Amino acid sequence: MVDARRRRAMERRQFLRRVGLALLASACQAPPSSSRAQSTSARERANDLFTSRVRNARSRVRGRPLSPPREVPAELRGIDFDLYRQIRYRPDRSLWRGGPFEVQLFHRGFYYGRAVEVFVHDAEGSAPLAFDTSAFSYPDALDPARMEGLGFAGLRLHAPLNTPEYHDEVLVFLGASYFRSLGRGDVYGLSARCVSIDTGLEGSEEFPEIVALHLVTPDDGDAVAHVVADVRSPRLEGAFRFAITPGGPTLIDVDAAVFLRERVTQLGLAPLTSMHLFGEDTPGRFGDYRPEVHDSDGLVIHTESGERLFRPLRNPPRTTLSTFAAGTPKAFGLVQRDRSFGSYQDREARYHRRPSAVVTPGDGWSGGAVKLLEIATRLETDDNIGAFFVPDDPGRALRFQYQLAFGDEAASSGAKVVAFRRGRPEVTVHPDAVDDRDGLFVVDWSDVQGDAVQARVDVTGGAVVEQRFEPAGEGPARLVMRLRAERDDVELRAFLHRGDSALSETLSYLWQPGGDA
Repeated sequence: MVDARRRRAMERRQFLRRVGLALLASACQAPPSSSRAQSTSARERANDLFTSRVRNARSRVRGRPLSPPREVPAELRGIDFDLYRQIRYRPDRSLWRGGPFEVQLFHRGFYYGRAVEVFVHDAEGSAPLAFDTSAFSYPDALDPARMEGLGFAGLRLHAPLNTPEYHDEVLVFLGASYFRSLGRGDVYGLSARCVSIDTGLEGSEEFPEIVALHLVTPDDGDAVAHVVADVRSPRLEGAFRFAITPGGPTLIDVDAAVFLRERVTQLGLAPLTSMHLFGEDTPGRFGDYRPEVHDSDGLVIHTESGERLFRPLRNPPRTTLSTFAAGTPKAFGLVQRDRSFGSYQDREARYHRRPSAVVTPGDGWSGGAVKLLEIATRLETDDNIGAFFVPDDPGRALRFQYQLAFGDEAASSGAKVVAFRRGRPEVTVHPDAVDDRDGLFVVDWSDVQGDAVQARVDVTGGAVVEQRFEPAGEGPARLVMRLRAERDDVELRAFLHRGDSALSETLSYLWQPGGDA
């Protein structure tokens, strides 16, 4: 079982390195190039367009599944990122240039082998956007004449995010069904996907892909951009509508329709992907000078019952898939809660400015669980964290909505975990008596008010040797726990309360003793 999971983790990481070259190809039916729009506003056009693409996805599920893509020219296969990034879209060719939003396109190559069709829908009708090599600047090593008719790999949306005078990147669609965004003052970090299939399970994961992107031309003064995506995989057909409102945070309202040719073992809704090499619980791991290296430091879940959960992320000793029963969750996401430069000491990567991403479910969600995948890795370039919601019974057709917020984590009531550290008891006093199954855990909470505060600690797979709660004073309120592991997996839960009333979110942590590098 362990060897199979290790193989599974390696397969996933290898896929993420070559996502475009391993993808399967588009057989999407294009909308008529001369179709007349029946609505006036961009929002109404987007509504009508999404309805049409849902009908198209429903009909596709009865047809042939996705087929492999046409290969890119040999000189684009396997090129490195430095060469790929030199293929630049010319800013003066930006779509909608001078308006509230602008669009630039990505070239195929590097990891991105899928040709993604792009259509533009305005008040006059709909038309495909033709690939034109003159819209790109190429490095000397590549001949533009060899790229004729190649097609686009994805696109990026620009808007005045940080200043009114400049159109910043706000959203990128590139690779499989991945997209990423950021809020005001952020730099890119974690990503999202439209949908996932069998993530973290034995066997091969299936990666649905965006095969067509439909751009709705914004009206003058619009603060919201509308994009509709056709999504396909061997067992899935779907349509996704995105309404993007740039800001701090950037809000993305998603309306989705998914149709399955056959049932899948695990359908993941609103999946998020991130990186966590090491954090406060294992500072300076792998001999790195930096105290922490991660795009996200915690999973947050607001369950149907009202409990708020914070799970510090790990780079585990062995790949782990954890399940959190949440009913129909009020929210879940991956957050970068620590925003201090001093915690990372990295002026280039700027991890202290990576955004959080929080999902707020809307219509169409039912009971299920949030799942967290943590993959063991030694590489900062590996996306080794995944979080997604799995409905108990999605059926063969599913309509659902949610809002995705990229930016600083929103404020909430109650005390929050602001630091989580782990060590070995008395290691500096008795260094020769260190026992890997004897652990010290320290949790700091913010905004703990009043007296008579107590801590409740529950442990499965181990025992509490001692615990003490230290009220806020010279620093935040702190809970110190010494645990003894009795199994290889030890689940820890702790929260603060006054009488019968919870005062804090619940800390949840999986301790797998003896496995840190």
